[in-house]
This record gives sequence, C-alpha cells and structure tokens, in this order.
Amino acid sequence: MTFKPRFSLKKKLVILIVSIIAAISILAGLFSYKGINDITRTMYVNRSRELSATAAAMLDPQMVKDVRDRIMAIYNASEPRVSSEEWESPEFDAYIQQFDAVAETEAFKTIQKQLRIVQDNNDLQCAYLVWFDLETQSTIYLVDGTYGEDYTPPGCFDAIMYDVDREAMKNPENGIAPDVTNTPQYGWVVVAGSPVFLDGELIAFAAAEISMNAVMNQRNRYLLIAFSALLILAVVFITLSLLLIDRTIIRPINKLSDTSEKYWSGGTTSIRNEFSQLQIHTGDEIETLSNAMKQMEQNINDQFTKILETTQKLITTREHADEMDRIANVDALTKVRNKRAYDEKVAQLSEGLRTGDISDFGIAMIDLNDLKKINDSYGHDKGDIAIQKLCGMICSVFKHSPVYRIGGDEFAVVLEGHDLENVDVLIKQLEGEVNRNTANERLEPWERSSAAIGYARYRKGDSPEAVFKQADKAMYARKKAMKAMNGRI
Repeated sequence: MTFKPRFSLKKKLVILIVSIIAAISILAGLFSYKGINDITRTMYVNRSRELSATAAAMLDPQMVKDVRDRIMAIYNASEPRVSSEEWESPEFDAYIQQFDAVAETEAFKTIQKQLRIVQDNNDLQCAYLVWFDLETQSTIYLVDGTYGEDYTPPGCFDAIMYDVDREAMKNPENGIAPDVTNTPQYGWVVVAGSPVFLDGELIAFAAAEISMNAVMNQRNRYLLIAFSALLILAVVFITLSLLLIDRTIIRPINKLSDTSEKYWSGGTTSIRNEFSQLQIHTGDEIETLSNAMKQMEQNINDQFTKILETTQKLITTREHADEMDRIANVDALTKVRNKRAYDEKVAQLSEGLRTGDISDFGIAMIDLNDLKKINDSYGHDKGDIAIQKLCGMICSVFKHSPVYRIGGDEFAVVLEGHDLENVDVLIKQLEGEVNRNTANERLEPWERSSAAIGYARYRKGDSPEAVFKQADKAMYARKKAMKAMNGRI
C-alpha cells in the first residue's frame, strides 16, 4: 500500500519558505520604515528648531515689539474681527486693510526682509512672526516672509488649535515645540518657533516651517521598491521549492539561502554586495533568482545612496545655519562683535566668576560725541563714517581684547590679559589718537568727532553688570567734563 502523506514535501517547503520570507520581509520593512522615518523626522525637527532660533536671533527685538504693538492695537480695537476662515470675503478684506499702514512701515519691511533672508537661504517653506492672544484664544500673524498667494498679511488670525501654542505662552523660554503634520493642502510639514525677548519680556515667536514632501516621497519610493523586491524574492523562492527534489539544484539553493540569511542578519543600514558576488550559472530559474536578488540588492543600494545624499545635504544646510548664527553676532557696519555677542560674553564672565575660572577683567566704555549732530548736519552716511573711524581707533589700541558695538554710538571693550594690565596707558593712547583726530583740520568735519572714554576693573564680589555700570558712569562723567570744557554744559 502506497503511503500518501497528508502534506507533501512540496507543500511543506512552500509553506515554510513563504512563512520565512513573509516574516523577514515584514520585519525588514518595519525596521526600515521606522529607522528611516525616525531619522528623517529628527533631522527636520532639529532643523526647524535651529532655523527658528536663527531667525529670532537676527531680529531687532525693539523693532519687533513696535510692530507687534501697532498690530495688536488695531486688532484689539477692531469690531468685528474677521478670521482667516472668511479669506477673500469682503468683510475679511475690509478687516485686513486696517493693517496696510503697518505693512508699509520701515520696521515691518526690515523684519520681513530678515525673515526672507533666513527663508531663502535655507530652503524654508516660510518664516514668520506670530503672537498668541490667550484672552481671545487667537493666533495673530505679525510678519510673514512668504511670497505670492501664500503670503499671510499682518493682523490675520486663526483660533488657537494646538496645546503647544498655549504652552509656549506659559513657558516662552522653551519656544513652540516642533510639530510635524501631513495635510491634503500642504503635505508633510514641520514647524517650530523660538521666542523673541526684549529686556526679559516675550514679544513674539519667530517660526520656521519646512516642507518634508520631497524626502517623504523618496522614502515612500524606497519602501515600495524594497517591498516589491521582497515580493519578487518570495515568489521566486516558492517556485524554486518545487524543484528541491532534484539534487542538481540543492547546492545553488543552499548558496542562495545562505547568502539571503547572511544579508538580512546584517540588517540593511549600509551598502551590501553579497548577492553581486555570487557566481551561479545554471541557465534555469535558479540563475533567474540569483539575478533578481542582484537587481534587488542594486535597487536597495541605489535607494540608500539617495538617502545618504539627502543626509549630506541636510548636514550642509545645518553648517550654513551655523554660519548664519555666527554672522548674527557681528555688527554689520563696523564688523566688530554686536550687542548679542556682548550679552553672550557677559554670560561667560558670570559663569567664569562662579566657577573660579575667571578672577580679573575690566570693561571700557567709549561713546562717540555729537553723532546726532553729524547725522542731522551731514547725513546718516557720514555718521556711519564717524562710527567706523572711531571703531578703527579702538581696535588699533585694544588689540588683545574683544571690541563690541553695543549701541548706535557706544562701544564696549572687555579688557583681558595684556590690555587689562596696561589699561591706563592704553586709555591715554586712545584719548591721544582721538584728540589728534579731532584737531586734524585736513579731515572732514564728520571725521573729526570726539569720544568720551571710561573704564572700570572687576573688584571681588562685583558682577559683570556692576563693572559695566561703573565703566558707563565713568564714561558719562568724562562726557560731562568734555562738554563743560567746550562750553556746552
């Protein structure tokens, strides 16, 4: 009596191979999807947070406050207020027209230009300033750097929809937490915001919005190719299982099985070449399977290459943002450090005093005299020349200490090392250069302006702010004395 098994070897092999390939494919697909999705999301979230911080740092807080106050004054006085849900309606247009005068101000245009610099140089979908009014539960748009039909005019508002926006108003130092969304209108978008402070007061949030559509589409194409390759692999293995009784194919199948196991056991996080190194020339389905695996491997490698290229572009963009942040610490007119850089230096001094790493320093204050008179008499361009000339003299004397322009006509020098030990000599040297410059009748009037100089040295127990105030007081005392000598008390 012939024994007839309930399940033939052919069926068992088919079931076994299908189960193994399905499990490997699902796990590989899930791990690949999760890994790529996490990497992509993290990169774009960090990028959005960094660029919003860069935009916030570039803006003049006082200018932002002036624009915000004017917009909020109109907003609070408007009756009725028409939200963006009624976009392009006559009522909405009439409401928005109230803010046209604000959009024409120099402060608004300057802020918009700075937002567009960050936006255009970093491939942002948009960069904008926003304010959250918790009393009316509204999100009010202040300045938008977007071009064209997507531009949001000042005063436009929506209802606050996200808890992260309310949380940002309660804890502004944390900014607006990054949020990734996928909508039919805009696709994949990540947005984050950083606070803009003036004297410790929150005045607005600078937001950076990045489109993730391109990288998400690329991710989806890779996953489609990967799953398609795995599906082809499964079909080919099922076909080969029908020929396992033929001993002439056992060895090629073992080679393919060993290579497949080795390939997947190592993961798919780098370029692999295991299949391309196989040499199988059976002239049948096994060789077809081998070629299909090689093509699958090539497709996967091609996709990883594209992902690596995208990663490199993101790294390059981040490096560009770091350069933008460095530029944000430089005064555009004089090329010395600006007020933002000075505030960072004060924080470093405070920390150094706390830890004991710093035990001595000084601060010199230099104020250009009669800048307003120069601007009024000869024009602001001549006033800029006077500021640059004074800055040049300061830098030529204090060669070993950082120089900061902390106001329109004010400079601060943090005295360290050689300059600190020889401060009296250097102060006299600077005063001498300024006096010779003032007395040089061959120069234009705006090039012969004078300056008041004062300095103070750290005393145990002082804070950097206290030293600054002492130096500032000394400088103003000198300015007063100079006015008295010139008969202009």
